[in-house]
Amino acid sequence: MGVWLRREPHNTQATRPAMARWAKSIGDRNPLWLDDEYASTASHGSIPSTALRAGVAPPCWLYSVDDTLVAPKLPGLHAIYVGTHWQFQRWVRLGEQIEARARLLQVQEKEGRFCGHMVLQVGEVLYTDPQGQPIARAVSKVLRTSRQGAIERGKYAHWAKYQYSQEELSAIEDTYDAEEIQGATPRYWEAVEVGEKLPSIVRGPLTSEDVSQFICATRPARGFKDFMRYRHRHPEAAFRDPETGMWESWEASMLRDDVAQMFGLPFAHDSGIDRVSWVSNLITNWMGDDGFLKELSVDLLLPNVYGDATWCRGQIKGKNRHDRDALIELDVWCDNQRGQRTATGWAIVALPSQNKPSPAL
Repeated sequence: MGVWLRREPHNTQATRPAMARWAKSIGDRNPLWLDDEYASTASHGSIPSTALRAGVAPPCWLYSVDDTLVAPKLPGLHAIYVGTHWQFQRWVRLGEQIEARARLLQVQEKEGRFCGHMVLQVGEVLYTDPQGQPIARAVSKVLRTSRQGAIERGKYAHWAKYQYSQEELSAIEDTYDAEEIQGATPRYWEAVEVGEKLPSIVRGPLTSEDVSQFICATRPARGFKDFMRYRHRHPEAAFRDPETGMWESWEASMLRDDVAQMFGLPFAHDSGIDRVSWVSNLITNWMGDDGFLKELSVDLLLPNVYGDATWCRGQIKGKNRHDRDALIELDVWCDNQRGQRTATGWAIVALPSQNKPSPAL
């Protein structure tokens, strides 16, 4: 614990293609990250002019630099991502180089219905510029679980694939069409009321294309000789496919039901960090270009499996002022089409104020 680990970053520079690819992988249509002309001409009070001319990245784009999965050692135990606490110091600006360092902070023994005895690993990732100036900090939580124990417990054995009606599918499409992006119109702190709900967004029903696109934008899987060499160094990172006898990566659980069921989940599923990113999308849609997401904490409660639709929702919990910042506290959560809550969390957002100038974030 506390040792800075060897990591293999995916993106090391906030290029326009990398930002656009990642934004599209979570369904984020905000022109602030996708449209150069919009980003350079719109008026965004909280973004410094130098950043405004260059453009900025979505807050959770930093997952594509380092995915925050800090789960060293413990071979033979599966890794299930269960949450992140983000602290953002400033925007990532188009074109800048990003560096990341990761280490393990805590190891805790747990007991749970999923597989009985488990281990929780808490990790820290620090994102900086090349001069070491902070950009963001992420504290992640990863459960290490016994595959055989999870199968024997059968927590999700009763789950069945969901069959949608045409009315339900139409309602999902209507929610997509109704998605609101505050954009260049300032959302002032004074106009926000405690108890007010954020306009919901929907993502899904989850498909293999959704998962594949997110993996490719965030943390491409190893292939060919790279996979062979990694498997030789880490034998427990792969398994022999019972049908073919070939070696296969455990990441196949995000594409194949049979692999997911080999460690106790019902069907192929998302990676977890995409749901955290969807919640950040909910917030940036609502806060507008003048807002700034300072903190976001999301705990993942249930798997999001193929075919599931996810509604990301939020509500104003409180508002206060701190130094120059006019702050809003949010409760955020995710519900699926079964009526289950699959994630819950909170966030802190700085909004522009009509009584004070916006902070230069």
